This record gives sequence, structure tokens and C-alpha cells, in this order.
Amino acid sequence: MRTFILLCLTCIIGTGAFLSALSAQNKLPAFLVGFGVWILFLYYFVKKISR
Repeated sequence: MRTFILLCLTCIIGTGAFLSALSAQNKLPAFLVGFGVWILFLYYFVKKISR
């Protein structure tokens, strides 16, 4: 259940970051946040599965 909640939060934050990159002049910070959230989620998920 916790993983599903983290997935939903990751989707919301990632979508917000990528949509904000569409209208930003400097897109790099938004892309870093968007991809960073997904990398952190995948790291957590792989670590949880490998136990």
C-alpha cells in the first residue's frame, strides 16, 4: 500500500515538473526534479524488492 501511495505522489510531482518545463525559459531545474523523483522512486522500489 505504501508503494502505491509513493507511486501516486511520484506521478503527481513528476507530471507537475514536466508540465512546468514546457513554459519555463530554463528547463533544466524542472527536468532535474522530474527525473530525480522517478530515480528516487525506482531506487526505493528495487531496494524493497531485493529484500
